[in-house]
Amino acid sequence: MNTYIGIDPSFRKSGFAACIMRDNVADFKIFKGFLDFYKWVHAYRTPDGELTYISIENSNLQNVTFQHGKADANKGIREKMSRDAGKNQAISQITVDICRVVFGEKYVHEISPEEKGAKISHMLIFNAIVRNDKVTLVGYKNLASEQDKRDAYMIARKAKTYANICSLEKK
Repeated sequence: MNTYIGIDPSFRKSGFAACIMRDNVADFKIFKGFLDFYKWVHAYRTPDGELTYISIENSNLQNVTFQHGKADANKGIREKMSRDAGKNQAISQITVDICRVVFGEKYVHEISPEEKGAKISHMLIFNAIVRNDKVTLVGYKNLASEQDKRDAYMIARKAKTYANICSLEKK
C-alpha cells in the first residue's frame, strides 16, 4: 500500500491544507502557516515498505492574477489581490521545492490551478465523490468552512493517479 498526499498551499493563515490518504482513509492536516508545514514535512515518515506520492497545487505554474470576477474592483483592491496572488505563487513553488528535496523529485507532482479543476464546494457532491472512492474521512467536518480540506482531498486523488501512471511507466 502506498501513501498519497494532496497539498493545497496558501499564504493565508490556516489556509494551508494537506490530505494524507492511505488504506482507504483520508486524514487531514491544516497548517497554521508555512513554518508549521515545514516542520511537519521534515518529521513525516512514510510507513516501512511504502512509497509516498505527493501532488501539490502550484499556482506559480499559471502566469495569471486570480481575481475571482472582481475586474471592476477599485485600484487598491486590485493591487491587494495581485499581491495575494504573488504570495500564493511563491509559497506554492517553495512547497514543491521542499517536497522534492524531502521525498524525491520523482514522487512529487505539481499541478496548476487549472489542472486541479473547479472547487467542489457543494458538500453533497463532495460526499458522493468520497463515497464512490470508498474512503473514510478523518478530521473532516461536513461544513462550508472545510473548503481547503476538500481541495487537498481532490489533489490527493491526483497523487493516486500520478502513482498509477508512474507504475505503468515502469512496465
